[in-house]
This record gives sequence, C-alpha cells and structure tokens, in this order.
Amino acid sequence: MRHNQEIATTMHRETHERLIPRFALSILLALPGAAWAHAIAGMRVFPATMSFDDPGVANEFSANYGTINAYGVTTDTLSLAYAKTITPRFGLSMATDYNRITQSGAENQSGWDNLTVGGAYQLFVNAPHEAIGMLAVSDSLADSGTGGIGSNYSTISPEFAFGKGMGDLPWSMRYLRPLALSGAISEDLPSDSTQPRMLNWGVSLQYSIPYLQDFVKEVGLGAPFNNLIPIVEYTQSQCVDSHAVCQSSGNLNDTGSINPGVIWIGHYYQVGLEAQIPANSASGNHIGILLGVDIYLDDVMPHSLGAPIFR
Repeated sequence: MRHNQEIATTMHRETHERLIPRFALSILLALPGAAWAHAIAGMRVFPATMSFDDPGVANEFSANYGTINAYGVTTDTLSLAYAKTITPRFGLSMATDYNRITQSGAENQSGWDNLTVGGAYQLFVNAPHEAIGMLAVSDSLADSGTGGIGSNYSTISPEFAFGKGMGDLPWSMRYLRPLALSGAISEDLPSDSTQPRMLNWGVSLQYSIPYLQDFVKEVGLGAPFNNLIPIVEYTQSQCVDSHAVCQSSGNLNDTGSINPGVIWIGHYYQVGLEAQIPANSASGNHIGILLGVDIYLDDVMPHSLGAPIFR
C-alpha cells in the first residue's frame, strides 16, 4: 500500500512538473507582444541589469543614476537610454550620460558625454533551456558631448550578451530553478590610436522570487516581496592594448566592481537598487550606489512605440 502511495505521489509530482511549465508558457505566449517583450526565454524573464547590457532586443526607456567617490573625486552619473525594435529580432538604440565630477580644491566639471548609437540582433532564444543570446555593436560619436566631458574621438564597441536560467534542472533541485546567470562581454575600439583598447565584461547571479512562487512553490510572500529579484553583478575592465598605451592612459590596472542589490520587476516597469563595491584599490576606496528605472514600452504601448516597425 505504501509503495502504491509513493508511486502515486511520484506520478503526481512529475505531472505537476510538466503541466506548470506548459501552462505558464502558454500564458507568456498569449501576452501582447510577448514574442519581442524585453529579455524572455521560456518562462524566464531576465531583468535589465544596471552595470551592463541585458541580453534581449526590446522596446525600453531606462534611466540610471550612480554616485561613487574614489580618492576624493566624486562622480555622479545620470544615464539615459532608449531602445526600439525594427523587426522582432533587430533593434536600434541611443544612449548618453550626464556626468558631474567634484573634487576638493578643483573646479567642478559637468556635462553630457558623447551620444552612443547602436544596433542589436537577437541571436537565439531557447525556451526549454531558458537561454538567450544577443549580438550588438555601438558607436560613441566623436564631439557629440560637452567639452571637457565628451571625447573628440569615436569608439566602436562590439558586444555579446547572454542569459541562462536554471529552470531545466531536475525537480529534486527545484529550489535552484529560480537561479539565473546573465552576462555581457565587449571591447572598446577607439578611433584615436593613442587611446587604449579596453575589454569589458560583466556577469550577474540572480534569484527570482516571482519564478519561485509561480513555477516551484508558493511560499506565501506578498507585495512587494513577491516581485523581487535579489541580484549580484560583477564588472571588470582591462586594457588590452600595448603596455605603452595602457600606461600613458592610466589603465595599467584592471578595474571593476561588485554590485549586490535587488530589482523589483513589474508588468510595465522595473526598479533596481544596488551597492557599488570597488573590486580592488585601483577601482576606488568608497562604496557607491546605483539606482535604475526601466520602462517596458512593449507593454506600456504594445501597438505603437512598443511594437516592431516590421513584423
């Protein structure tokens, strides 16, 4: 009798495991614009990370604010970006930063950095394995910023971004299924040969409470905690040019940061808050703050600005 009960329990669990993803996937596919909404792979929604690009071609407007003090120099940065899909798999973007640099005993500097324009292509989306990849290239336009802040040379940056959810883990490891990784790697190629070529990369580890409660187990968390995604991001930049160029530009040492925080994700927008901890002494000596807001135009205006121009 006990053996039969165990068999029945196992069958129920396996049936439950199969049906929930199918039901959830059908809901995602039925949503307006779900074929091109932010970064979605199967049942996984990858939130927009704040220190590097997320892996989805989307229709979004984002505003991020960061402040950090490094050896007496305080830098406040407001970053604005707009992304627009041309087809369901290809999109264009533009972005810029407003910087304010303050230092005791020196004149404050403030103004706009160069305007960056780019294109991105959704390379693949694997729903069963919650995997997604994107190729992109951007160009920081020379002399498009404020004097003293923007540069007089352009910088082209090819990039690959990816995301991988753990929803394909066996049911015995179900509490790890809400985990996901995302990352991006790019190289800055300045038009001025005296400026260094920089290799930039970032990774994030995230645990989705919405995924936990919807697809693993309802643990009883209510608003606003039911929409939270705890996250840790790590970024690093290193000079990959000649020793002379790296030295003359002051980029001999790698720099980076560890950014623990949390993202609240809703149907129309997300809000994120992270600490910015210098990864080494070359990166700074104080903890900074990152605050970001992303508006999902593909959900806010699914039939106009939120839709691809060509379908």
